[in-house]
Amino acid sequence: MLPKLSNLIAPKVSSNSRGQKVESQGFFKNLINSVVGVFIGILLIFGSCFLLFWNEVRANAADAAKAASELTASNASSLQNQSVWVKGALTGTGVELDKFLNSNTDKKYIYLSRNMERYVWVENEKRTSKDKAGGGTETVITYEYNLRWSSSTPDSSRFKGPDAGSKQNPAEKQGYTGFSWIADDLRIGSFGLSDELSFSGASSAFTPTAANVAKGLFFNGRYIYENEKSISSPALGDYRVSYSFIENNTGGIVLGKLSGDHVERLDFKSAGVVKTSSSIYRFFNVSAISEVIEILQNEHSVGKIFGRIFGFILSMIGFAMLFGPIKTIAGIIPILKKVTGKVIQFIAILLSIALSIIVIIIANIINNIIALLVVLALVGGLIAYGVYRGKQKKAATVTNA
Repeated sequence: MLPKLSNLIAPKVSSNSRGQKVESQGFFKNLINSVVGVFIGILLIFGSCFLLFWNEVRANAADAAKAASELTASNASSLQNQSVWVKGALTGTGVELDKFLNSNTDKKYIYLSRNMERYVWVENEKRTSKDKAGGGTETVITYEYNLRWSSSTPDSSRFKGPDAGSKQNPAEKQGYTGFSWIADDLRIGSFGLSDELSFSGASSAFTPTAANVAKGLFFNGRYIYENEKSISSPALGDYRVSYSFIENNTGGIVLGKLSGDHVERLDFKSAGVVKTSSSIYRFFNVSAISEVIEILQNEHSVGKIFGRIFGFILSMIGFAMLFGPIKTIAGIIPILKKVTGKVIQFIAILLSIALSIIVIIIANIINNIIALLVVLALVGGLIAYGVYRGKQKKAATVTNA
């Protein structure tokens, strides 16, 4: 069946009053896009290989923590410019309290982070495509608008739906933004710290009470509101505030590098054959270095799992795009396109599984010196055996002649 003339022209867009748009795209346009997609797919496959390889050999902060020495006032002179961990109470000149908090509170904070949320319109776009006879496609785009709490105010001038004009977010109030404050003169024990120190995972959620909420404001759960009605029935443009914090004199461990009488950021490399670099300078609200190592090892392991999943998905999309032109040509007959799409999807999954396993194995072999030596020995043995067998066959040929 030949493509209809109406399917060969540029995409058409129409709209209705139900928050929908309909786009029509012809066969030739789909074919061109699928050919371009082949090149994108190749890049995605190479990118997935790089990601999977890097994910296997990347530096592990837990190894840096294991190699670090405990720092005390008595051994500081012998640990200059070395990786160290120091245990003690984190202190500093307390941060200023925010305007939503009572200035009379006796709480002194090392770290105070404010998260500002606003009740605003949020646009969601949903696309549903339908194949047309002749290889064209028709895509119905549905725009839905919901009022919800959001940490950022969407730019309503960029809303695309036909009725977007009635879904406008008001301008933000001056100074109503999120931020993080860190105390000055940070110290742990007798050692100074810089404000680059990371508090990732160490802060606690702030639970407001009448004693620490500024006058005229209201609180419920972990949020502070400007208007009591906003708690149960928020209106467009309303704000709510939440905090996380670390109090002064909180005990814990800082992992970094000793420089003079200060602990600073530690740069380290991976332990394998392939050297990758990373850095760490972080406060842990724990009492033992073994807990720090466990936290970092868990983070590394979880990160590795997500890296493998993402690499697999990337390669699967890439392989599927390689077969894009075949699927597009099959789309001349819609039912054939569906069958072809299922087959391509299955093949892409199989190829992605195989590629991911191969790259992961190769990466771990290369990065492990013992495994690498064993593989090189096996390869060398096979080559030597091949040369030996070749000489034997040559000698037998000469003898028979």
